[in-house]
Amino acid sequence: MSKDNRPYVVMQMSASVDGRIAFGPGLTMFDKHPAEELLLDAGPIWKKVTEAIHTEWHPQGTMMGSGTVISDQAPLRKLPTFSGDASVLYDDFLPEEVVAATRHWHILVDGRGRGRSGYKATENPGGHMVHLVSRSVPVEYLAFLRQERIPYLMGGQTHVDLTGALHKLYTKLGIRVMCLWGGGALNGAMLREGLIDEIHLILWPMLIGGRRTPTLADCDDLLPDRQPSVLQLVSAQVQEEGYLWLHYKVSNMLPIG
Repeated sequence: MSKDNRPYVVMQMSASVDGRIAFGPGLTMFDKHPAEELLLDAGPIWKKVTEAIHTEWHPQGTMMGSGTVISDQAPLRKLPTFSGDASVLYDDFLPEEVVAATRHWHILVDGRGRGRSGYKATENPGGHMVHLVSRSVPVEYLAFLRQERIPYLMGGQTHVDLTGALHKLYTKLGIRVMCLWGGGALNGAMLREGLIDEIHLILWPMLIGGRRTPTLADCDDLLPDRQPSVLQLVSAQVQEEGYLWLHYKVSNMLPIG
């Protein structure tokens, strides 16, 4: 299934009842907050939802934002100075041997060029990373990705053009369905551009609160000429330990008037 030559996007997230996806600001998926000890293990429920999505859709990609895996406070790896022709680096980079061998893409939205570890997500056969980048990233970062044979798709001046990137994922990599494992900023940007089609949400039996703690969708406020995305409930299932699994279809509304 696709919409306007882009992948069908299934958002899979977990959050507190008040919509917080972390216990505090600035935490990556690898950071632990002391309060997490109060939350019973959601791992089996997350796996159950993941398996249900894969059984129904067989997604060919999973998208995450760079802020989910790389802290803004983390020092950036220094890269070698690039002295060649920089213009060629600002084209899409899709090594044929990588594309041919990849069955599931791990998609990193990295408009600032912070993903410099060289991680390729190849520990599972058929998996591989692809970075979505903007023209504002340093040329040294693009040269590094090429040296490491890590594919990237270029789009947008200062931020990744998500609509254009999804079109390229569809046309160049053949991704017809993909999962979105947000980060509040990425979820919010996808929401505002009407790029989320379905939601699987695991609610924790907990209230967190906070003014800077990230939520399911951190983005600009809804303008007077815009409508919210209306959700159509597919199912609501009570899980063990008080968790709730909510499944919605998304109706992406048109501008008012």
